[in-house]
Amino acid sequence: MSLAPISVLWRGLDPARPSLEHLHLTPWTRAEGVVVGLEDGQPFTLAYGLEAQPDGHPSCLRLSLRAGRALTLHRDGAGHWTDGAGRPWSELEGCTDVDLQATPLTNTLPIRRLGLEVGGSAVLRAAWIGVPSLDVRAVRQRYTRLAAELYRYENLESGFRAEVQVDGEGLVTLYPEAFERLF
Repeated sequence: MSLAPISVLWRGLDPARPSLEHLHLTPWTRAEGVVVGLEDGQPFTLAYGLEAQPDGHPSCLRLSLRAGRALTLHRDGAGHWTDGAGRPWSELEGCTDVDLQATPLTNTLPIRRLGLEVGGSAVLRAAWIGVPSLDVRAVRQRYTRLAAELYRYENLESGFRAEVQVDGEGLVTLYPEAFERLF
């Protein structure tokens, strides 16, 4: 397992939401990414920073759109969520993870943390953030390890599911119809 900084380039595969992301990852505590994409025919640029606790749970997510909108979420060690001003975000109580729509990075954190054996499955709650709307909602998700580097991801609220390929570090290499790793 490498602790050297990792640089990743992902391409969005959805023709209705094309995107390109450059991620700089300091394993496994900090990530900084920039996503340039289209949503409803309008371009957006999203910069984000994600900090994680040593146990792999997210502790802070900062999002900033070039258009001027921003969002910050904090999660303490007890699983309580607040916004950037320190106000409690009660709808997110019980969420262990974040799921940022514009990047497959946020699939890596639970994949790594859960440490599932092949055939194993786990359900969790995540704070799902839409991009570029920055809408936030709690969703239930399931991860099932199908093979050494293959997981089934399911959003239990919407019924969406996909088989996600990862590398030995747990970083997404192919998320069909959503993302592919270019570098």
